Amino acid sequence: MRNVPPRVLIKGVVWAAVLGTALVGCTKTGLSPQFDFSAQHTTFLTHDSFDNLNPTWSPDGNTVVYVSNRDGGWTLWAVALDGGAPRAITTGAGEDRFPAFSPDGKRVAFASRRSGNWDVWVVNRDGTGLAQLTSHRMDDLAPAWSWDGTQIAFDSYRDFEYSIYVMDADGANQRKLTTGGNGDWGATFAPSGDTIVFASTRTGHGDLYAIDLAGKGPYRRLTETEGEREMIPAFNADGTKIAFVAEREGGRDIWVMDPDGGRQTRVTRNLSGAWQPRFNVDRELYAAIGYFTVAWSPDGGSLAYTHVGRGGMGQIAILSLAR
Repeated sequence: MRNVPPRVLIKGVVWAAVLGTALVGCTKTGLSPQFDFSAQHTTFLTHDSFDNLNPTWSPDGNTVVYVSNRDGGWTLWAVALDGGAPRAITTGAGEDRFPAFSPDGKRVAFASRRSGNWDVWVVNRDGTGLAQLTSHRMDDLAPAWSWDGTQIAFDSYRDFEYSIYVMDADGANQRKLTTGGNGDWGATFAPSGDTIVFASTRTGHGDLYAIDLAGKGPYRRLTETEGEREMIPAFNADGTKIAFVAEREGGRDIWVMDPDGGRQTRVTRNLSGAWQPRFNVDRELYAAIGYFTVAWSPDGGSLAYTHVGRGGMGQIAILSLAR
């Protein structure tokens, strides 16, 4: 597990205490407890007429990179948490999605159609050093870094169904990790480095699963809500919590659980009021999930997500979880 600064640990302890109290008695199959929504505070990083989505938080906690159409295409932009104008990281007519900061904060991996179909690319934080990592004729999307920065997981349609692949950080040694899922996607590395959690339709609707990085199984089912969908998991920095989006209790919201799937709780209230009309995930999977991705702050006290307003435009929002 990577080293976490003392201030991060302190805030993480506060958050763990708040969430842990809310989660007492909750199990994978039990009813979810009610999170203290009165403790929440949401702020907006973007306030404009453009469509902004897909946030990723820099490891130093100072910057959020996201996707926006503010220059006419879909490119990567960065905004400082302490204010200032957004700064372009990528340019051009291609369509960029799913940015992910490297653990050292120097690079951003992302998916792009600038080569004709979806491939995984990487760029330096300042916009220099653009490089293509995959070049398969089938789509490769949604890159996620290992916490030591040596590997990148991604979704690929190479065998005519989405599966999780893993490669070295320079694009070498690409290998298939998951099989037989009828659609595996949205991977996140555990900070311990030995496990990947991902969404899968191998149960017919959508659950979260874990598998060891060697890919030798077994597949460990973390969510077991029949007829409902869980997707887009994200580990926090110390590996104690996984945030994800779930369609439960009549809406689509952000939830948080332990790494083994225990103590699940809903931390937003009816975000689907904006999300649901925009896309149908079954018909437009990768168009849709860019609006549903969540990103932890390095201290584990907040989540960045896309808030879709009444006008249908996404804005980057920060949801505070700690009191």
